[in-house]
Amino acid sequence: MSPHSSHIKSTVPLTHMSIMKLLKTLSLLFLFNYAQVTAFTPSSDSASKVSVTVPTVNTPQTSRRSFFENMALVPLVSGWAMSVESANASGGATAGGAYLLSAKQRYNERVKAAVKGLLEVGAALKGGSTKEAEAYFGSEDAGSWKDLTAAGYLLSNAFRRSSTTAPDSLPAVKTYKAFAKEVEGLQKKLKKGAGKAADQFSNVEAALEIWLAEIELPPSKEL
Repeated sequence: MSPHSSHIKSTVPLTHMSIMKLLKTLSLLFLFNYAQVTAFTPSSDSASKVSVTVPTVNTPQTSRRSFFENMALVPLVSGWAMSVESANASGGATAGGAYLLSAKQRYNERVKAAVKGLLEVGAALKGGSTKEAEAYFGSEDAGSWKDLTAAGYLLSNAFRRSSTTAPDSLPAVKTYKAFAKEVEGLQKKLKKGAGKAADQFSNVEAALEIWLAEIELPPSKEL
């Protein structure tokens, strides 16, 4: 290697290395004037990286200072590694935690509004009217069935522990689809009149309650 090289790069795995081994490695970095410390931890999908570059100066005094700067990086990099491991344990940032919270903030109110609209449809059917059902299923506005199918699926898909899990294998998605299937049956019964549709609505309500419990919402009558 050329004596004029100003940097020598090294990759130091931190995830499974003890603090003592890390200190020893940083000492070697000082002795050989290594200029870059790269830490990585494996995740379920890909390696997460952070790199810290410390300029190298050939004088003994500044080299000693660089060594102690490297020492100061130990708690920072170690803390980062532990935080990444913690996120990976719950499926990563896209598989729970912040992602689920964001999904709840986006879709909970839309789901609640649309479920209330569906319950009003059920009450109207029991009273012999199909007008409310026609309006509910024919609308594309917030609080309609179309809005519920969009927000409901996205909210259900957020209840996961791994970003690699197929949506159809998630319990929340399964219960959502079972509920949606009962609603499709209700729409078909509407063509035969309010009485037939009202009979089907009891199946809709049962599937709805199972789904709401799976997505951590209260029973429909408490919404």
